[in-house]
Amino acid sequence: MDKWHIKGQSAMEFMILTGFLLFMFAIILGIVSSNTSSLNRKREIILGEDLVTKVQKEINLAARVLDGYSREFKLPQKLGSKDYTIAIAGQEVIASTDKQDFWRTIPFVVGNLGKGKNKIIKINGTIYLN
Repeated sequence: MDKWHIKGQSAMEFMILTGFLLFMFAIILGIVSSNTSSLNRKREIILGEDLVTKVQKEINLAARVLDGYSREFKLPQKLGSKDYTIAIAGQEVIASTDKQDFWRTIPFVVGNLGKGKNKIIKINGTIYLN
């Protein structure tokens, strides 16, 4: 075997090994990316469910207590890193992100919710928001 044949074979083996390692790296990167995406979706679901459950509990508490009840509570500006909207439609509180809606049933209330501070008052058996 001559000197050039051995150098050529070494270069070819190096290129095959490098290609195999890059392929394995791409597979591992894809798996990590998929798991991260799944975790972010689960986190958004948990935050959305917690938000509407918090509002439901505040309104249910106001419905059970006597007239004159007043309380302030805060809603976050964002759900994690995502923007959201929150509103009361009929007897449901609905929070929406760009990909998902979260809702809970609530007693009848007058008014609506907003991000940040919200005030809940019960007067003459009616619950008022903001």
